[in-house]
Amino acid sequence: MAVFRKEAAETLRDRRTLVAAVLLPVLTMPLVVLVMPVLAARQQDALRERPVRIVLQGGDAGGLAALGSREGAFRLMSVAEPEAALLRGEIEAILVDRGPSGGRSRVVAAWYDESRPASRAAVQRVAQVAARLAPVVVEPRNAASPQRMGGMLLASALPFFLAVWLLLGGQYAALDVGVGERERGSMDALLTAPAPRSAVVAGKFLAVLVPAVLAVGLMLAVGVATLRFGSVLITTTPVEVSIPAGTAFKLLLVATVLGGFLSACQLWVSLRARSLREAQQGFTALYLVVALPVMLIPLLGVSQPWVVFVPVVNAVVAFRGILVGATPASALAWTAGSLAVLTVPVLCLGTRALASPEQRIR
Repeated sequence: MAVFRKEAAETLRDRRTLVAAVLLPVLTMPLVVLVMPVLAARQQDALRERPVRIVLQGGDAGGLAALGSREGAFRLMSVAEPEAALLRGEIEAILVDRGPSGGRSRVVAAWYDESRPASRAAVQRVAQVAARLAPVVVEPRNAASPQRMGGMLLASALPFFLAVWLLLGGQYAALDVGVGERERGSMDALLTAPAPRSAVVAGKFLAVLVPAVLAVGLMLAVGVATLRFGSVLITTTPVEVSIPAGTAFKLLLVATVLGGFLSACQLWVSLRARSLREAQQGFTALYLVVALPVMLIPLLGVSQPWVVFVPVVNAVVAFRGILVGATPASALAWTAGSLAVLTVPVLCLGTRALASPEQRIR
C-alpha cells in the first residue's frame, strides 16, 4: 500500500501525466461528440442549399428542369461529355427525359455518382422538385462503376489507418533508439564515437521509418482484403475492392514521405525526453495532432490549393484522392515535396537534442 501511495503521489506531481490523463480527454471528447455532428450537418445543409449542376438530355423532362431553375434549385449546364463530366465532379446529375411511360407519367432517368456525397444529395433534390410535378417520375441511376465504388469505400476507411499506423508502426523503435538508449546508458558510448551527430540521427531516423512503412504496407494489404470480402456487409451497391499497381505505388510513395515526417517528429520527442514516461506523453499528444484532423477532413470537404502545404492534412487528402482517382500528379508532387522539406528541420531539432550539453548530462 505504501508503494501505491508513493507512485500515486509521483503521478500527481507530474503535470504532463495529468494533462494526458485529464485535460486531453476533456478537450477531445467534446470535439468528437459535438463538433463532428455539427460539421456533418453543415456539410449536408451546404449540399442542399447550393444549386445542383445538371445536364438535360432528350426533352424538357416534363417541366422539371424549368421548375428547378426558377426556384434556384438547378443550374443547367452544357458540357461535351456529360458522363465523363459527372465522374470528374464538374456536374452533379444528368437528367434524361424518357418520355411518357405506359400510363400518363413521364419518366426521367437521373444519373448520378454514388461515390460522391454532392451527387447523392443532388439526386435527392431532383426527386423533391419532381414530387411537385405529378406526371413526372424520377428514376435514380448510378453511373459509378463497381471499381469506382470500391475506391470510395477504401477512401472512407484507409486514410485514417494509413496515417495512424505510420505512428504506431514506428513508435516503439523511436522510444528504443532515443530515450530507451539513454536510460540503458548506451547513448553515452554512442556519443563518444567519431561519427557526426547528424549521421547518428540519420541512422536512428531510418530505424524508425522502416518499421513504420512496413507496418503500413501490411495494413494496406490486410485492409484491402478485409473490405473486399466484407463489402457485402457494408453496402448493397455492387462494389469491386481492389488497388491497381499504380495506385498502390502512389499510396506507398505518399505514405513513405508522410512516414518520414512523422518518424522525425517521434525521434525528436524521444531524444529530448527526460524519461520514458515523458516520451510516451509526447507521443500521445502527437497521436491526437494526427488523428483529429484525419477524422475531420471528410466533414470539412477540404479542397483548397493551400492544403498541399499543411502536414498530415495534405497526405490524407492525397490518400483519398488517389483512391478515387481524383488527385493530379502536380498535387501529389507538391504534397510529397512539402512533407520532405518539413522533415529536414525536424531532423535538425533531433540532432540538436542529441548533441545538447543538457542531454549529455542526463
